[in-house]
Amino acid sequence: MNFKYGIPNVSRRDFLKATGATGIAFVGTTALAGCGGSTDSAASGKSIGLTVATAPVTLDPLAALDTISMTIVSQALECLFVKDPEGVLQPAACESYEVSEDQLTWTFHIRDAKWSNGDAVTADDFICSWQRNAQADSGVADFQYQIEMAAIKNYAAVLDGSADVSELGISAPDDKTIVIEIEHPVPFMLDLLSFAPWAPVNRAFREEQGDSFGISKDNQIYNGAFTVTQYDPAANTFVISKNPDYWDVDNVKLDSVTFQVIGETQQAVMSYENGDVDYVELTGDLVEQYKDDEGFASHNGSFNYYLMMNTTKPGMDNENFRRAIACALNREEICNSILKDGSTPVQQMIMVGLYANEAGDDFAESSPQPNGYNLDEATKYWEAAQAETDVREFTILFDQDKDFTQDVCAYIQDTVQKALPGLTINLEATPKKSRTERADSGDFDVCLWGWGPDYADPTAILAMYVSDHPSNYSRWNDEEFDKLYEQANTTDAGNADARWNELMRCNEICSTRAVSIPIFQTGLCSLTKPSVSGMTYHITGIQYYCKYMDKN
Repeated sequence: MNFKYGIPNVSRRDFLKATGATGIAFVGTTALAGCGGSTDSAASGKSIGLTVATAPVTLDPLAALDTISMTIVSQALECLFVKDPEGVLQPAACESYEVSEDQLTWTFHIRDAKWSNGDAVTADDFICSWQRNAQADSGVADFQYQIEMAAIKNYAAVLDGSADVSELGISAPDDKTIVIEIEHPVPFMLDLLSFAPWAPVNRAFREEQGDSFGISKDNQIYNGAFTVTQYDPAANTFVISKNPDYWDVDNVKLDSVTFQVIGETQQAVMSYENGDVDYVELTGDLVEQYKDDEGFASHNGSFNYYLMMNTTKPGMDNENFRRAIACALNREEICNSILKDGSTPVQQMIMVGLYANEAGDDFAESSPQPNGYNLDEATKYWEAAQAETDVREFTILFDQDKDFTQDVCAYIQDTVQKALPGLTINLEATPKKSRTERADSGDFDVCLWGWGPDYADPTAILAMYVSDHPSNYSRWNDEEFDKLYEQANTTDAGNADARWNELMRCNEICSTRAVSIPIFQTGLCSLTKPSVSGMTYHITGIQYYCKYMDKN
């Protein structure tokens, strides 16, 4: 017997009730820097503009590692599912689907749709994309963990190269049908399938483009609500335009969206005041200045910022050393006196609003809150650390492209050095690309890092503490953590209570041992012109879909 779903206008909570798992629908934001609107910069027709801190670097869904590239890709490439303005999963390229009673076989039926070059979108386009993601030597391995999270049959052997990618448990019995076989129930499967790395790729076009695939607007084709019509990573403006071949084009209100690269919040606010933009995010003192404005709104963000500790480095490998730093951090003061944007202090890694159980208990709020601001505890840990390691100095790496990072790091430098006598903290600003490369290679002591979830489950965060996970930049490993994490995602994947308890313990382990030192969950304060509608604040994936936006 199968559970049958036609067009599934169901919330994540309702879906997970049906499959015996847990979770809630979600509304929040990812950290896309500064958004606004310009009425004159795009082609004729109804248009808005959005500002971003940096230009996208690729149009390849498997290479879109930064928020902005991911956002642009998500407007132009449509996955099987999409989140509507309320954060509810809706069918996109998928028209209907079934899941077997044991939750191990998923069958998706795709709708009639076209690529922007006129080709029909087929099931094989999805197979092509997913096999490419799983292929050990594809050159785009950063999202391979998604294949593992989906528990697709034979994923381990395929990912390590011991089995051919054709043995991955995905198939297309005909042009309109996709079958996914998985090794254990995955309660967040549909959530995964709404994320850009699961978008289709036209096999013939990709093979024709070779290494040039996705590097420019002409090296990509699109099945989404928009096509990329102007794109140059070196320029300060790029444009997406309504896709006339999109299956749901009648419900796309905007003719075009122009993105302008503006790194300074104050400059973006000036544009808002001048009527050149319709939406802008606020930071620092600007929040207080505009809090009574008609267009002001405040939302919880989806990113947690934290000090990522390289546990292979002397000093950083010492738990007392790390906990001393954690207990010396006055997170309340960072949020209230420096950020002043609605960000909230945190002491563990899961963000509020990401996940709740059937009773409505928020996972983050139910978690232990270790290593809070306590100078007596900080002194105790520091004295213990000094007896165990000779290290008295380290450097914090931070992103020079964001407004707040310098101020946050300077505050940490000043206050933690005062709280822990004899400690020297150096600061090093670096471009985001360089910071990411150094994190990947292990060339850092401590890094101010932000992390947001791809899907609505604690594993979207906790996965990066698994010993062999590609995002384990801390290079930490713990046998108990690994065992509990694996249990929660295999044998207990269908047991909501057991899974909750195991993941709760995982969160407690990594938070208590200060593998990372959580500082704050981002807030999002913004101004929106009354003429603009459809701007959303999703807590997973990307913040918004331009498909739902309109301007009167």
